[in-house]
Amino acid sequence: MITALATSAVALGGVARASVIQLSVAELKVAAIELQRQIDQLTVQQARVLSEADQRQAWQGTGARNAADWLAGATKSSYGSAKRKQQLGEALSQSPDLSAAVDNGEVTPDAANELADAVLNPPAGADPGELVEACKGASPTEARDAARRWKEVHSEETPEQAEERRYQNRSLRHTEEVDGQITINATLPTLQARQVLKVCSFLGGKPSQTDTRSTAQRMCDGLILLADAYAKGEVRGGREKPTLLITFSADSFEGSSDEPGVTDFGDRIPAHIVRRLAEHAQLQRVLSTGSHILDLGRTERYATEQQYRALMALHGGCDWEGCHIPAAWCEVDHLVPWEEGGATDLDNLGLLCSHHHHEKHRPGVVVTGDASGYTITLVDGTVVRCGPRGRTAQAAA
Repeated sequence: MITALATSAVALGGVARASVIQLSVAELKVAAIELQRQIDQLTVQQARVLSEADQRQAWQGTGARNAADWLAGATKSSYGSAKRKQQLGEALSQSPDLSAAVDNGEVTPDAANELADAVLNPPAGADPGELVEACKGASPTEARDAARRWKEVHSEETPEQAEERRYQNRSLRHTEEVDGQITINATLPTLQARQVLKVCSFLGGKPSQTDTRSTAQRMCDGLILLADAYAKGEVRGGREKPTLLITFSADSFEGSSDEPGVTDFGDRIPAHIVRRLAEHAQLQRVLSTGSHILDLGRTERYATEQQYRALMALHGGCDWEGCHIPAAWCEVDHLVPWEEGGATDLDNLGLLCSHHHHEKHRPGVVVTGDASGYTITLVDGTVVRCGPRGRTAQAAA
């Protein structure tokens, strides 16, 4: 390997010294992808070397705590990055399935990193090979969600025990004052965190064209207003309530299933918690007609709130392949534009984030299919698969 490294160093030196200014746009794309492919190969090999070095305690006598600590010190790099590589190497060593999938290009190193903890610490009786198989071709975010769901499904911990564990992990910490400012960090169970964030967003106000505040600043203003109102004795549970949307199956609501509910931010809320919340919530069936008609045809141009909630349940977030923007930040889109006769019906409506919404409406873009699954062909010929989310996580479960 040392000889091969010396040879590759010469080749890499040539690549590093090459000018990129003279490359065409097409060549830039090829170079970026090929560089990433080679970086991935080197990352995997470095992970294996680092894991083996840790096993043999090659860092002994250097003053380091482990191989990752030694590498970070020797190369002036991040300890966190080195530790992740070491963990990846350990996962590749422990799981032949993951190792083969990475070597075959079916799972990227970044996605494998998201699976590493589950592979190294699987629930009793669970087969990590099933998780690896489900995550072939997955993005890092999809792999992370699948690993989390897989551990939940195979956990021997009851939902109530998991809720209590998360509750006991709650915390609110702050740093010392620096330059007239204090940094506050909070760790909360997901549901309570979303409630806090919804309240802060609600009190911070909706942005307008003249509002120069960032989202973070608006959220901070909302928190300050809440604290100020409490100090003045004005917090009495006002008549207006911020809405937290949670999609929940009828089977779970009735208790015949423990499938979690999903918020409009994509968070999974345990079934027993949603059932408890439902006792004091406004419930609405969003996947069938009733008092609200979900297919409006040509009578209305814009989607209703009831249609948005149905889309949130059906799609879960931005339809664009590889995009992980949650439903709460997406815009409703007519697949066949309203101006071209498209109806405001669920099978002609999708969810897209603002960026991909604009990309879809660029001149020359072609859309084929319906809301259950469609493709967007870009001007350069790139074909993007679009449609409802959840395939990877469901497969892992």
